[in-house]
Amino acid sequence: MAEQRNQGAADEGSDRSTGAAPRSVRAMLFAMLPLVLVVLGIAGLTGRCSLSPVGPPVNDPETAPTVNVSVELDAAASDVGFPVVRPRPPEGWRANSADVARVTEQHRAVRVGWLTPRTHYLRLSQSAANEADLVAFETERPPRARGTVHAAGTRWVVYDSIRSEVAWVTDHDGVRMLITGNGTEQEFRVLAEAALRADPVRPE
Repeated sequence: MAEQRNQGAADEGSDRSTGAAPRSVRAMLFAMLPLVLVVLGIAGLTGRCSLSPVGPPVNDPETAPTVNVSVELDAAASDVGFPVVRPRPPEGWRANSADVARVTEQHRAVRVGWLTPRTHYLRLSQSAANEADLVAFETERPPRARGTVHAAGTRWVVYDSIRSEVAWVTDHDGVRMLITGNGTEQEFRVLAEAALRADPVRPE
């Protein structure tokens, strides 16, 4: 009889042990549920938002600055010692930068940048500097030609540039013209056409 009672007690203890395990697992799962929900919520927020610590992207057409190309080129043409042209890209191109940069001690470059309708960025640089100096300045690397293209009836030399971009360079009336940026080949051709067909700025 004692053995039967002991066996029964053992069986009862075994039942309690096997019943406790599922309850412990369920309790653990319920305890972790709020943490899982918090993690999923954070992941959802970071998927919808982007961090822009220095302001909106440059190529965002809604927030990018706009410059008056005519005013900027008029001022530049009065200050540099070479002819400057005033390109007029098609409607939808938005000028968002313009400056005069020093290429070498003797030469400067007049530069205007545009956002295309596809939000690509292209910049035209006009300078009396020699081709190698202008290319090195604009591409931030030693000149490395990769071939030529013909656009607007003119031969352009193509160079490697930063961020896997390219630069197109040609001579026009004694001035080097360089186009660079992340635009498509067709957009490069559009700006090349606008630059070579542009009227010169006449300083007042």
